[in-house]
Amino acid sequence: MEKYHKTDIAPVEQENERDENYPANNPQIDCARTRNNYNVIKRQCSYTQHINKRIAELDLPTKVRKDAVLMCSFVVGSDREFFKSLSAREQEKFFADCTRFFTDRYGEENIISAVVHVDETTPHLHLNLIPIEEGRLCAKQLFDRKALQTLQTDFHSVVGKKWNLQRGKEGSTAKHLDTISYKVKKMKDEAVAAVLQASEAKKRKEAAEQSQAHAEQVTYELEENVAQEYNSGKRKPNKKDVPALAADNARLRQELEYSIKDQHDVFQLYQKTERERLSLQEDAKTLRELREQAPDKLREALATAEQRKAVKRSTPFKGSGTGWSK
Repeated sequence: MEKYHKTDIAPVEQENERDENYPANNPQIDCARTRNNYNVIKRQCSYTQHINKRIAELDLPTKVRKDAVLMCSFVVGSDREFFKSLSAREQEKFFADCTRFFTDRYGEENIISAVVHVDETTPHLHLNLIPIEEGRLCAKQLFDRKALQTLQTDFHSVVGKKWNLQRGKEGSTAKHLDTISYKVKKMKDEAVAAVLQASEAKKRKEAAEQSQAHAEQVTYELEENVAQEYNSGKRKPNKKDVPALAADNARLRQELEYSIKDQHDVFQLYQKTERERLSLQEDAKTLRELREQAPDKLREALATAEQRKAVKRSTPFKGSGTGWSK
């Protein structure tokens, strides 16, 4: 679960409600499948507009603080094997059950959106809600550590058991990374992989060079030995020697050709992985510096880059207004 302040909401909406023109910086996103994303609940206004409308309805005695948490977001899903066992219709029913659990628990009027992404590694639901309890904003109390543990247990009882899912490990300290952290981690992982691949390519290149040198040495020694035997009179010209010598020579030449080709291919791979490694290191460094030194500017840049006109897609579970439609 992630908590968001006022300035964080627009970028989250752009990422959640993306279309196929969305500039996917997240390496998990396959833009060719983005058109298959769909809404379980969708408001006829922006996230911020719906939040402002609900806050106005609360008639709070004091003005909402600038640093108040206005939106809490959940990502709901399972592993790849679970979704492989479901048909497309069954997947929709699963995410509908997940969404209904949150609407029953926190009030449908407080649900900002429920969006299913099928364009990443595994399908998952992004559910965004306003943290309101007893007529006031209270994210800190509504979603403290104990409340989140209870939420996970209740979710498993209502939804997980129905779909034969196991509850997540209780008391686990594992954390989901936010989008920027994930990107940096992914780039770092890929940079490490590129270094290892380059190292392996270098070893293969050295082995190929040794193989080539060996083949050349064997050919040279064979030719020298045969020439010395003929010159010293130990071997007399014999037509029977010609086929064997030709076969040996052909075999050695073929080994040499294979060695040269392997060396060329490995060198090309080495150059490619080296370029990728340097590029990934530079990207990771840039994102890390922006995140540490200018997080506000980074959010603004992402918001500007990700603004695209949303393509509305109707599905059997797409919400209209504040209600459900089937």
